[in-house]
Amino acid sequence: MFERVCKEEAMAEGDMRIVVANAQLVVLAWPENGVIKAFQGVCPHANTPLTDAEFDGVELVCPIHRWSWNMNTGEPSHPHATPLAEYPVKIDTGVIYVDAEGVAPIFAAP
Repeated sequence: MFERVCKEEAMAEGDMRIVVANAQLVVLAWPENGVIKAFQGVCPHANTPLTDAEFDGVELVCPIHRWSWNMNTGEPSHPHATPLAEYPVKIDTGVIYVDAEGVAPIFAAP
């Protein structure tokens, strides 16, 4: 079920923010030269919120162990990282919706 997370005007190309959808933390990112995407908002390595992650417009970097991901794909750019789970996004009349129901975050093997 799609849940309203923010207005489209609250985002700019090259920005990211943490939102909540279906009781899950979600990274909402608008990569440069890309489209708005939604991924799990917790690090798959440390299971900590990515609230303080660095975002350069394309790559998101976890502040704890420096794992990193491309926000166009959710794929890791760090050699030992695990991909991020992606959630469907839709934009309707200037409002961004995310459907996190039924999509579990991915965690690294211990």
